[in-house]
Amino acid sequence: MHFRGCSGVPNKLGRIYHSGETEDGTFFLRWLDERYGTVPTAAVGYSLGGNMLGCLMAEIDASFPLTAGVIVSAPFMLEHCCNHMEKGFSRFYQFYLLNLLKANATRKLKAWPGTLPIELAQLKRLRRIRDFDDLITSKIHGFSDAVDYYRQCSAMPRLASITRPTLIIHAKDDPFMDHHVIPDTTTLPANIEYQLTEHGGHVGFVGGTLRQPKMWLEQRIPDWLTPYLDR
Repeated sequence: MHFRGCSGVPNKLGRIYHSGETEDGTFFLRWLDERYGTVPTAAVGYSLGGNMLGCLMAEIDASFPLTAGVIVSAPFMLEHCCNHMEKGFSRFYQFYLLNLLKANATRKLKAWPGTLPIELAQLKRLRRIRDFDDLITSKIHGFSDAVDYYRQCSAMPRLASITRPTLIIHAKDDPFMDHHVIPDTTTLPANIEYQLTEHGGHVGFVGGTLRQPKMWLEQRIPDWLTPYLDR
């Protein structure tokens, strides 16, 4: 599932996606259930989508059509991750991600003027993801500012409420985040398995050689999910 506005076509509404926006994911999973019937279903969320999936899995009830979930490289503590990306080498990643956000917002403003609370000239001057979230994300989704948005949408405080089988994967060398995203495993319920690898970067986890790379996630995720889906 694409996040809203990330399919290449700007949406017409005065909203975009954010890391705590579970409405679209909930709709999509219910649609799958209606379309294909009651069959084992898993969701896999990467990066910001992983944080969103964590929030979604924490709020669904026993009747919701989701069997299991896998969360990879999720920034569970949004403000800490935002702070981390403003320092050192991680600033290059912030620059890259911010340019993607600004490009999406620019397309939206040109296609549907007035759908965002900012003008193009002001958008071009933004230098931090925090500024984007402060002036755009928070304002159009009912948060008072970026700090309020980060506080309300960080999945970390909600993980203990997840009741479905869940695998969470982080890498120690992820440049997007620091130790604050690593949950205290003693507080996690028995249905959550946490795996922290030494290497893997951000949604990377590539091994092997240049000639024969091995995409570890492509094997790890299906292997873990199979017992829950083959029922």
